[in-house]
Amino acid sequence: AASQEPLSIIIVGVGEEEFADMEYLDSDKHALVDEDGKAAGRDIVQFVPFQQCKDDLEHLTLTVLKELPFQLLEYYCSKGQRPHAWGDSSPYTLPEGNWANQRHR
Repeated sequence: AASQEPLSIIIVGVGEEEFADMEYLDSDKHALVDEDGKAAGRDIVQFVPFQQCKDDLEHLTLTVLKELPFQLLEYYCSKGQRPHAWGDSSPYTLPEGNWANQRHR
């Protein structure tokens, strides 16, 4: 499944259409489930409606990219690995437990 891979998908909805399907894919409030009922391992989609940010490009940039660092860390943690940028002498440690479901989105 894609959620097990080092992948993040960023979708910007352009226009004044109804984006309910895109918001569902964003899965901030629920886990996506495949045809067999298996839940995605992690949230890899960030959806942003352009109309909400069109007048402030800095806000658009921050909104589009805000989940990316967490998604990267969540991927590494799911593999039991430390991000390479931390190096061997980093004071940071990987969170333990079910921290992904406790985070504030």
